[in-house]
Amino acid sequence: MRRITLFVLLNLSLITSAGASEDLSGVWRDLFTRCRIAVETGKEFDAKGLRDLGRDMRTVAPKTAPGVPFPFLPGYQVTEQHWEVPGARFVIVEAEYAPVRGKSRRSCKIELGPRAESISAAEEARLTAAFVAERDRLFSTGYYEQWNPDPVFSTNLGVRLAGNNPHGCRVVSYLDIETQHAPSFLMTGSAEQDGTCGAAPRFAHPQ
Repeated sequence: MRRITLFVLLNLSLITSAGASEDLSGVWRDLFTRCRIAVETGKEFDAKGLRDLGRDMRTVAPKTAPGVPFPFLPGYQVTEQHWEVPGARFVIVEAEYAPVRGKSRRSCKIELGPRAESISAAEEARLTAAFVAERDRLFSTGYYEQWNPDPVFSTNLGVRLAGNNPHGCRVVSYLDIETQHAPSFLMTGSAEQDGTCGAAPRFAHPQ
């Protein structure tokens, strides 16, 4: 009897775990589509059903190297709007870069919340399968092309809009996950890629 009970409990645990992973993939697909459509079309992000966490500014320091007297990459500021998925592990980060000649590039990222449980290897596999299925669907429309991010994490997948969006930008969508080395993380979403493109700023930027 004890063996039977343990067997039943183990199977219930596996079923619950699989169901949670499948739900994670479904939530991811919905948010990924919202991000992609917003950046590709230049329209406002669809925040229906999400909790507004407010807006802040993030400063990225210049990149330097030993022996080089000047930064090889300049620092910059990004204004970010944060959204939370109630009851889920994801947060959305809409980012708008500081204007250059009156134009700002934007991105829309899906990340794990600060207190969310890390992505497991099993969840990584399900999210990867979901991304590949979505990428294949986009390829079938004829409006997308191959784009592969650098293979530096345990999962590195991408796709690019063929041609420019209404703001003159190339748009890439991606899924980056790391579960094999600490610290593990997930980062996925869409971004305007070219530095000289963009639209009039939507967010307030400090001068």
